[in-house]
Amino acid sequence: MILFFTLIATSGLWQDDESTTPVVRPSLFDIRQANQTEVFVASDVSPEVEQAIRKTLAAAVETWGSTGRLEYWVVGADREAALQLAEAFCQRRVERGDMTKRECLADRFNKDHGFLMYQEIGAGALATGKPSMSAGHNGGSEWGIHRYSSSLPLGFAGVLDIAAEGDQLTILHEYWHSVQMSFIQTEHHQKRQDQMGPVWFAEGSAVAMAEITSEKLWSQGKLRKQKNSPRPWPSLEQRMSSKMKFVQQRRKTCPALLPDTYEGECRELAYDGGGWAIAYLMHKHGQDVLLKSFHPRVAELGWEGAFKETFGQTSAEFMAEFETFANLPLSEQVKILPKF
Repeated sequence: MILFFTLIATSGLWQDDESTTPVVRPSLFDIRQANQTEVFVASDVSPEVEQAIRKTLAAAVETWGSTGRLEYWVVGADREAALQLAEAFCQRRVERGDMTKRECLADRFNKDHGFLMYQEIGAGALATGKPSMSAGHNGGSEWGIHRYSSSLPLGFAGVLDIAAEGDQLTILHEYWHSVQMSFIQTEHHQKRQDQMGPVWFAEGSAVAMAEITSEKLWSQGKLRKQKNSPRPWPSLEQRMSSKMKFVQQRRKTCPALLPDTYEGECRELAYDGGGWAIAYLMHKHGQDVLLKSFHPRVAELGWEGAFKETFGQTSAEFMAEFETFANLPLSEQVKILPKF
């Protein structure tokens, strides 16, 4: 049996604390003033896990606004349950006129983001005792949706002593990608990638927004810490300090501090270095600068044009400035992080 859950609308478009003017987005994803997020879980995924996912997504929508139609598909560790979920996915695509049944049955086993790939990740983690989890935005713009897939969230599932707070961070990270994409009107894949910007910016934004926003939501009681791990969950400063230490180590062997790549040993530098770069931009220009100033300009000006218009410098000039910041002592760097 496949379990289907639809989140109920609790908020409108995103607003900050000082303005009642909502952010207006393009309509590619049929964005409405409601929570349009749907969660689909395999039959071996517990109701507790499903509930935790729904609550985290609801907190993201409450904070950043609806990004339009979004489907979040969660696979457990059982192969047969994953195949049933794939069948349900295909049934949905056929009923909505997105794909033919033949096309979908072929696609469900796709090499990179098929349901069985996610099932194998969860099954492997449970079998070996070595934590591993994956989630991602896997397209869907051609259908007017954000399509997400996820392996078993180990923290929500309460296994392998993994903290559930890490799963909350993952979901916020992935939801931020839907925020970025909600401002991009084209369905053309390469044009969408160009407007997302280099990897350090696209992924760094998701890292910074997830890290900082989660800390804010926890402090406000809008997202509950589950405290299900024997190890205490580190603070924002501790988490970001660990990232900066990794950045300093890896930059010695990588050709760029802020790489534009998803490949090789330098890819994590794009995430952690990019996360710090975005935190630095937010410190200079305001915590809401991405959502209220940068992204609304991308469709019209392009990524580089929006960057220069929003931040008053080219991306190359910023990267040179960030190099200087990266050379500061860690004790100085952490001062830019917000306090909650």
